[in-house]
Amino acid sequence: MCAAVTRSRPLVLASALAAALLCNYWALEDLLADRTNFDGSWISDLSTRSEGSGAIFVALGVASGLAICAYALVLLSGPLGERRPWVRRGLWALLVSGAMIVLASAAPLSCAEGLEANCKLQEDGLDIVHALATGGEIIATVLAFALIGWGLRRGGRREVGAFTLVLGAVWLALTIVTGVSYLSNGVDELKGAFQRVDQVVFGGWLLALAWAAVQDSGSG
Repeated sequence: MCAAVTRSRPLVLASALAAALLCNYWALEDLLADRTNFDGSWISDLSTRSEGSGAIFVALGVASGLAICAYALVLLSGPLGERRPWVRRGLWALLVSGAMIVLASAAPLSCAEGLEANCKLQEDGLDIVHALATGGEIIATVLAFALIGWGLRRGGRREVGAFTLVLGAVWLALTIVTGVSYLSNGVDELKGAFQRVDQVVFGGWLLALAWAAVQDSGSG
């Protein structure tokens, strides 16, 4: 049993690092994208069908979702999820979030609203799937933060639980602010920066969960 736990720690850390890095694939935009606008463009603008480099970011987006799914499954199979029913429910929500990211990434928008002044979405099948999957991702991520944070506080990891709830509140606030961009020109000019910071927060949380999982395996 101890040998199995010891072997699982590198897997937890590796999967956490892969998920945290891949969910911030936007950091490669200056290197790989045809056009960029850190402040004013959505991350999804990088992978639109109107961009010549879009296919690269479609692949990176799909990879990020798969990495999050794999990480959720790793945590579900370890003591962090096995010992705490609420955390387990939250990890299933994280798995759904990853699946929604895969779906949204695989259905790129028809044009880049933050990069093209004359962009008018075709509202075809891919545009609709992308919008629905993005909405599903937001709901599942909020549930993951709330359920895992609550479960960790009840299950003996109060510090990580509180940290999760705080980061979840920050993540949700930033998500709401980016949504307000449709109503405010001032926010619209900064929606890309807010969304990218949101992804950094999410990646940091994934690493915090890895720390909690490793601590659990050490005490088990």
